[in-house]
Amino acid sequence: MTERLRVDASLIWERIFKHPFVVELYSGALPLDKFIFYAKQDYNYLVGMMRVFSILASKADYEIARTALEIAYADATIEMESYVRLLKRLGLRLEDVVKEEPMPTNLAYMNFLITTCYMGTPLECLVSVLPCFWSYEEIAEKHKDMLKGNRVDVYVEWAKTYLSNEYRELVSKLRSLVDGLWDGRDYERLRRVFTTASRYEYMFWDASYRGEVWPI
Repeated sequence: MTERLRVDASLIWERIFKHPFVVELYSGALPLDKFIFYAKQDYNYLVGMMRVFSILASKADYEIARTALEIAYADATIEMESYVRLLKRLGLRLEDVVKEEPMPTNLAYMNFLITTCYMGTPLECLVSVLPCFWSYEEIAEKHKDMLKGNRVDVYVEWAKTYLSNEYRELVSKLRSLVDGLWDGRDYERLRRVFTTASRYEYMFWDASYRGEVWPI
């Protein structure tokens, strides 16, 4: 089922792969201020994702709940520790980033994920978060050769996270959960969830490249 979802969202994902932020990040041409903007926004996203998996754990059966709590814990510890190290390399402090207001796209994306997980089924929740994890893996795989000529160490180190065996195993586990839960019904509803999340992934890259701010 996940392969079918991926095929149906292929046009959106191709746009993600070709987005200037993504291409310039992997080639090393991305202006550092754009990456800093992205990194600041990513804090709010990490916190939101931790909440998403906590909601999922509260309504799923044991196997899914355990996986959800493992991911939530990793977000709160391992991911956050890695994030803090990244901030230091960028000359930023966590206490300053915490004060950063989420850009409109970031807030809308997180509200979509939280609402989907709170109001929907565990399967819908998993489908909503899958494009984030899976697309980062595919982006890294598609552009990994560009890293050889990338002279910006912080970009290379960031990108290699998504080429690691641990990250690939995480994506595979999420896909297996989705495939195992689907009973062959309601595909169109799940496709809309997956497509919407994929659109938000594109929008997040684009908003970060533009330095999106509230218009008023």
